[in-house]
Order: sequence, then structure tokens, then C-alpha cells
Amino acid sequence: MSTTQAETIAATLESGQFCDGNATTGNAGAELKRNLELVPDTTRKQLGEQVLQAVRTHGEIATTAFPANYSFPMFSRYDEGMYYDFHTDAAIMNMGTQNPVRTDLSCTIFLKDPESYDGGELTVESLDGRQQIKLPAGHAALYCTSDLHRVETVTRGVRLAAVFWIQSHVRDPVQRTILMRLNQLCRRLDERGLPKAEQDLASRAAHDLLRMWAA
Repeated sequence: MSTTQAETIAATLESGQFCDGNATTGNAGAELKRNLELVPDTTRKQLGEQVLQAVRTHGEIATTAFPANYSFPMFSRYDEGMYYDFHTDAAIMNMGTQNPVRTDLSCTIFLKDPESYDGGELTVESLDGRQQIKLPAGHAALYCTSDLHRVETVTRGVRLAAVFWIQSHVRDPVQRTILMRLNQLCRRLDERGLPKAEQDLASRAAHDLLRMWAA
């Protein structure tokens, strides 16, 4: 998503109607998080469709997540003193509806300039260790939903983000990583202008594995 798109969404959210984020914590304790979430109204519908349009046309997400389905985006707001402690998200979003989504991957799109607020980092505990993520407006963090993660306490300003979940054609995270690396290799071979036969060989391997592993 472009910086301009993110800034436009953030400006719209400034006048949006938000509710207590604990409404979506399920059976977790009330102290797990303190944040606000945009109510499911026409504003959320319009902004969510804008986000999905940008995501569906983003080539890197396609070659990293191999998306089969998306949950509809939600929009979170963290004012000073707000946070979301370590947790994992629900395994299935929209369970019992016509559009259930198995949550293989989580995606957070940052909507505010990181210099406009302090704190609010997305902290993810993965097999690669702990990562703290705070990106420019319009940039996205993609991570395994099963990884423990939290939003650090905001100490100044306002943090705004769009959050949604992806059901991948490739359920296994190790297999997704292999395919992602092969796709990176294909891009680098093309950038270096190597012979087409070598590019085709790498591309064929990536597609054969995706065909084998896709569900």
C-alpha cells in the first residue's frame, strides 16, 4: 500500500467510530489488551475494501503468503497507555459463517508515520527469535499467526493499523519458506540477466513444488 493510501485511511479513521477492543478477545482476560477497534459500519467496509484491493495486487504478498483467502480487515487504534500483551490469534476467523478463514498468517499494515508516536512496536516471538517491528505508513508486517506477538504500550501519540488474516494455499510454514526463497532466486536471476534456460529451471522447480504442496 502506498504512503498516500495509508495517510488517507488514517485521516478517515480520525473521525471514525471506535469501540472497546476487548469485544474481540474471546475468553481472554480483560487485562490482555487495552485498545480501540473501528465498529463494523460503512466506514470500515469502505476502508477494508481499499486495503484488500491493495493487498490483492501486491506481488510480494502473492509470492510469500500464497493467499487462498483473506479475512476482512479490522482497524485498531492505540492511544497513550494502550497495549496488547502477548497472545496468539484465533485459529479460524469467521467460524460458523459462509466465509471462514484458517489463520495461517497475520498481516499488520501500519497507517501512521512512526515518528508521530512512541512505543507501539509489534513484537513477534518466532523460531528466529524476538523481532520488534515499527514500519513506515503503508508498509506491512507478515508473520505466522501461531507465533506469540504483542503490541507494545504506546507512550506518545496514536498508533493506527489495519489487521487481517490470510489462509494460505500452502499450510506448512516450512514449505512456504522454501517457496518464498525460490521465488526470490527467480527474481535475482532475472535481475542479473542470466540465461533464460536457468531462469526457467528455477521457475519450474518453484511451480512444481507449489503444485505438490498446495491445498
